[in-house]
Amino acid sequence: MSGGVDSTVAVHLLQKQGYNVIGVTLQLADHYLHDKSKQLEVIQKAKAVCDRFAIEHIVADKTAEFDHCIVQYFANEYFRGATPNPCVQCNLHLKWAPLLQIADKMGIEKIATGHYAKIIEEDGQFSLYRAKDKAKDQSYFLWRLNQEQLSRTVFPLADVTKDEIFQIAQELDLPQSKQAESQDVCFIPDNDYKEFLAKYFSKDLKKIPKGNFVDMQGKVIGKHDGYYRFTIGQRKGLGIALGEPAYVRAIHPQSNTVKIGFAMDMEDLGCTIKDLNWLDGPKPSIVTDLLVKIRYRNPGVMARMEPLEDGRYHLFFNESVKAVTPGQSAVFYQGNKVLGGGIIVLP
Repeated sequence: MSGGVDSTVAVHLLQKQGYNVIGVTLQLADHYLHDKSKQLEVIQKAKAVCDRFAIEHIVADKTAEFDHCIVQYFANEYFRGATPNPCVQCNLHLKWAPLLQIADKMGIEKIATGHYAKIIEEDGQFSLYRAKDKAKDQSYFLWRLNQEQLSRTVFPLADVTKDEIFQIAQELDLPQSKQAESQDVCFIPDNDYKEFLAKYFSKDLKKIPKGNFVDMQGKVIGKHDGYYRFTIGQRKGLGIALGEPAYVRAIHPQSNTVKIGFAMDMEDLGCTIKDLNWLDGPKPSIVTDLLVKIRYRNPGVMARMEPLEDGRYHLFFNESVKAVTPGQSAVFYQGNKVLGGGIIVLP
């Protein structure tokens, strides 16, 4: 529980369904908050919600795990030239794992979160689906969950929209109905990851010298202050003028070079993925007619997936896709059902 409107209304909906509810607030990003009072404020808000609904409130300190599993991962991905997706990692290691541990110690069968997603049991198999509110749907970030975790999870916001959530909050006269939502990465409030890396990983950055921008043929066309400062598809802040809009096409940490292309150079017809997690039974061999989303707001493209000899898989897109980015998740859908996902390695 964050004390925000989603987790607050989730408590109300769970109680309406007849559940006995206990609220859990996870302390995660304390070490990286500019305003140290913010975490205390989150805990106080969550405690106030629990008092309002007459339920127990537990605070679990997971800052050490957050440092290792999320922040170190986040930095490592940038240093290897990839673009991390911390929410996917956090859901697996810092949400479900601790909540289930607490539930097990207390003899509790189910856990619940305020995610916008849906779980349906079909013949003993638990499947993940998109939520009713497609604009807020968060199933993309949950592809790494397994059958055990899905079987013990309840998503009370599965069949309500964000507008309905605010309406319920107003009817209950909750202060959360008037609070704005944050869109930032939770441990980088200003979303300036370069400043974050400079502050907490300065020793690593000192090892990365200035390097070259190169064009699609490998010709040097300018200088940059370190490859870690860029992401695939980036257009602004490059500091070079080529007569037409230019984009980051590839990042090569070994040579400290950043490849630059134009709009026509950003199209990909496939990519390689690793760490495949298949929610719907055993891992497949060849799968066709998959809808693949290569980033959260991406509408998706139809594709075929084939296994490679090294345990990775290759996706063949039915049409070209712009700025396929290593480090991001490729998530597979069949209609509204999430089949699985993997980490993009190569465009």
